Amino acid sequence: MKAMRLLGCLALMGILGSCVTGQYMSLGRNDNAEILGSVSADFTITGSFRYRKVINTQAYMNLLAEAQKAYPGNIDVRDISWAVGGGDSANNNYKYTAVGKVIRN
Repeated sequence: MKAMRLLGCLALMGILGSCVTGQYMSLGRNDNAEILGSVSADFTITGSFRYRKVINTQAYMNLLAEAQKAYPGNIDVRDISWAVGGGDSANNNYKYTAVGKVIRN
């Protein structure tokens, strides 16, 4: 009985922890890019679409939009990190915050 509870608890922790934070599009050592600064953005995702790929894409799109407001020219966003900030269980929406580095290629 204790083993079943422990296994269930570990499975639940794995499920809940899998989408809490994430890293995306890391800037490699060999990348020749000028770092211009950093940007942050908040966004909301409906709970039924809370897959890591969807969260990564939404974080990138929101950060790039913020970066384009602040930096002119040919820019991109790298070293993206995001975290879940909270949720609205009644409407199944979850808020995320993302940060990233603005680069010029």
